[in-house]
Amino acid sequence: MTNIFEAFLPQLLAYPNPIDPLNGDAAAMYLHRPEDYKHKIKEYLQKYATEEALKEQEEGGDSSSESSMSDFSEDEAQDMEL
Repeated sequence: MTNIFEAFLPQLLAYPNPIDPLNGDAAAMYLHRPEDYKHKIKEYLQKYATEEALKEQEEGGDSSSESSMSDFSEDEAQDMEL
């Protein structure tokens, strides 16, 4: 398990594979508009990956361990890219 966190994930994050993406929109932005991609990444980091964002999530969220995907109806989630 240590190998995953110390070797695999840092490599995956440093060298993404836009040719076989999980998120097609992000991959297209990465390939064709790299500056927009960098801006979007910084925006998401500020929104979701800071101590402040964690505190807001803990304060505003309920105690369930369900994903935030459960906040969407089936109709809304149907069109989301997985």
